[in-house]
Amino acid sequence: MKSKFNERIVLVGGGGGVYRIAKHLKNVRPNITTIQTVFDNGGHSAKLRDERGVLPPGDIRQAILALADDSIQPILRDLLAFRFSERGASSLNNATVGNILVTALTEITGNLPAAINAMCQLYQVRGTVLPVSLDDAHLAVTLSDGAVLRGEGLIDNRSTDDDRTIKSAQLEPSAHIYAKAYEALAAADKIVFCPGDFWTSLIPNLLVDGFADAVRESNALTVMVVNIMTKKAETHGYTSSMFVTELCRYLNRPSIDVALCNATPIPSSVQGTYSQELAYPVELGNNSSANIWVDGPFADWSGNIVRHNDKAVSQIADL
Repeated sequence: MKSKFNERIVLVGGGGGVYRIAKHLKNVRPNITTIQTVFDNGGHSAKLRDERGVLPPGDIRQAILALADDSIQPILRDLLAFRFSERGASSLNNATVGNILVTALTEITGNLPAAINAMCQLYQVRGTVLPVSLDDAHLAVTLSDGAVLRGEGLIDNRSTDDDRTIKSAQLEPSAHIYAKAYEALAAADKIVFCPGDFWTSLIPNLLVDGFADAVRESNALTVMVVNIMTKKAETHGYTSSMFVTELCRYLNRPSIDVALCNATPIPSSVQGTYSQELAYPVELGNNSSANIWVDGPFADWSGNIVRHNDKAVSQIADL
């Protein structure tokens, strides 16, 4: 039997959630692969996509930063994460240097996978970073009133006055899974669905043709790290059960193996900041969508920003 130390762990999601988990997990497990969505169409990524014809590199850049060896010079980390401030009508307003570097390497090497490999070598990445697909597609969701919103930026940035909820999601046109992403999922010992923007960062991966098939082919332990806070535009009123149930719907399976849910109360002083955006702690609501529910002290709120702490990462490693 393979030891837990050598197990192959695949992290699935978008930028922030994968970043937080990968950054810490790389120090306790050597075989980490991240699979990222590439369907972002907001901010400067949208400009790069429209002007240069490249897939959005933002989530890829964050995964590289997370898995970069801790020995690299701090200035290189700062460079990859640096975002230009707004200055008049500059074309660099809100541009991230890491996204520009991935775009430049894509043009130099001729394709995104080669660009990612080059960046991983430059940053001595401890693991593997993969896009979920190489196809150019956009996210679309159907809302509770039947309206269809197209584009991650429009979906994610809806007004807090918009009380419509998301009922389903699809990619337009359809996208096919990147072969190496399929292989990584099928060979995984553990597949972790990471927290973050649920409908715009996590679910788009599952919408790719072949993704659910790869998970089904694997013998992996399937784990979901449930969000700590809701988000008005995407998961308003969601309990932990609702997150897992929706995940299972798009995986086309009745349940996953394990759900990790925060059970630590968030201080009212911290909640106040989030409540202004109508974001609230996710309430526990265990059901049959996960075979094992692990409720624990998984929240950190240093700097008044709620994130998963190292205990959650350690729990993932020990499952």
